Amino acid sequence: MAPAAPRPGPPPAVVVALAAVAGGFGATRLWPPGAEAPGGVAGRAVAALSVPGARARVVRTLDGDTARIAFRDDEGRATVTVRYLGVDTPETVHPDRGVECFGPEASHRNRDWATGRLVRVRFDVERVDPYGRLLAALTPVGWRRSLSERLVAEGLGRVLAIAPNGTDAPHLRRVQLRAQRVGRGRWGACGNALPSRT
Repeated sequence: MAPAAPRPGPPPAVVVALAAVAGGFGATRLWPPGAEAPGGVAGRAVAALSVPGARARVVRTLDGDTARIAFRDDEGRATVTVRYLGVDTPETVHPDRGVECFGPEASHRNRDWATGRLVRVRFDVERVDPYGRLLAALTPVGWRRSLSERLVAEGLGRVLAIAPNGTDAPHLRRVQLRAQRVGRGRWGACGNALPSRT
């Protein structure tokens, strides 16, 4: 009688082994049960950047709340677009909405803060959006606050929480309230015509 064929395990991209405390190993699921694992560069990026201590470098920014990052994995170097978690900045490149109040300021500040920086990447529940962009908070090495928090604190963006993500939303709302109270950034220049979309 022939031995039974081994049962197939989960696809390699779905579960990544991580070094755990005391020299053991643990595993973490990279996306919710039932969700299809992203393929291509986005899937590679999630796997590579979910490992503790992983870093990426911001290659360039695309607007106030989006950047292109470079990372390295077993297949080599690659780049992927990241949409920052928890924040929405005024548009500068949207084909239908045109340039919004304080959009250029947010875009320029994001470029100055992020371009060329080594960053830590932190995910929430949903890690890739339908456009193949990572959904993550980026924190430059040496900073205590993420770019999302800094943009909100300076009045350059407003809180945006889209379920199932939203872990940072309560804190970011408090940060936004402080910026609104003193009329910082867009809150002073543009008023409250564009309330927080939470």
